[in-house]
Amino acid sequence: MAGNVYSIRKNRIERGFHPGFKLDSDGVLHSEPQTGVRYLYLRAIDSAAPGSGWGRLSFQMESEESIVWYVYAAALDEDSFYREGKPVRIEDFLCSSEEGHAIKKDFMWNVNASRFVNRSDMLLYGLQGRYLYLMVEVIGEGVCRLSNMKVDRTGDNFMNTFPEIYREPGSFFHRYMSVFSSVYEDFQKDIDALPELLDLDTCPDKLLPVYGRWLGLDVGQDFLDPQILRPLVKEAYRLNRLKGTKEVLERLTEIVLGEKALVLERNVMADYIGREQMEEFDRFYENGIYDVTILVSKPLPETKRSQLLFLLNQYRPVRSRLHLIYLKQTSTLDSYSYLDMNARVPDEQAAALDEQQELSGVIRLQ
Repeated sequence: MAGNVYSIRKNRIERGFHPGFKLDSDGVLHSEPQTGVRYLYLRAIDSAAPGSGWGRLSFQMESEESIVWYVYAAALDEDSFYREGKPVRIEDFLCSSEEGHAIKKDFMWNVNASRFVNRSDMLLYGLQGRYLYLMVEVIGEGVCRLSNMKVDRTGDNFMNTFPEIYREPGSFFHRYMSVFSSVYEDFQKDIDALPELLDLDTCPDKLLPVYGRWLGLDVGQDFLDPQILRPLVKEAYRLNRLKGTKEVLERLTEIVLGEKALVLERNVMADYIGREQMEEFDRFYENGIYDVTILVSKPLPETKRSQLLFLLNQYRPVRSRLHLIYLKQTSTLDSYSYLDMNARVPDEQAAALDEQQELSGVIRLQ
């Protein structure tokens, strides 16, 4: 297995220089239109140890067939050189927008940089030095996309399984077996990442529908937001045990809306409310003894309403019908409030005036 792995993400690329590319929020470089040549210069990757050996450099390149890219890699123990009698930091020189690309390429040749053509997976076993300098040149009309760049230090345990006579660095056998070592390393990384993939707190969003179906939960096809889907899948076992109860309806409403709603069951309310008052409640339930009404504190967007009903219908009691009631925010007075003569508490309403509008004595303009 390899030693330290250096991931070249958005922060490293931002500190470098990438003319002809556009960097997005995920750290992916996209080619700008109508640009025939693009470059990527990175600041030095510091191993903190002189004479360090470097291992594998890899990235993902998606491009059209007409595009050719060159990768230059150089390892040095020095972080600066003299130019016109003055010390200049190498990374500042490479990432400067004032220096030409030709002189930067000449510099890489002068320090014996390795060059790779149309390669996205490279072995840097011949490079030794504390600082690693990388440059990518992309030539050709068309669209390309560069992402997920990383480089590791030499530490190939795969080769250490062979007798010492076969371990000569840079030999044919070493280069040949390094191909299998890279494949083995990728497999091992995937295996090491399995606990994260199976953990509902850390797994990618795209796996949540799969885990939901494993637990008997119908989550639709890209229908629910990950913020709703993750806690829903985590509680799927408990929710299945509570299916058909008032408690599961309350919990589902809380997961989707982020707040608790009031769940009223008609057959239960009939035992506590008089006949005359029950007639008022029947306006909500439509005289169905198995009906359930959910009182929500505010109107819902159509997306939220569809998501909520989609889940509630999976867990509602048999033969019951669900009714969503949206409540308006109104002014209320408790038993210790008093009003003076001619006082009134009107509901706050929004209104618009035109030439034919008349105002009653209750409405006033502020």
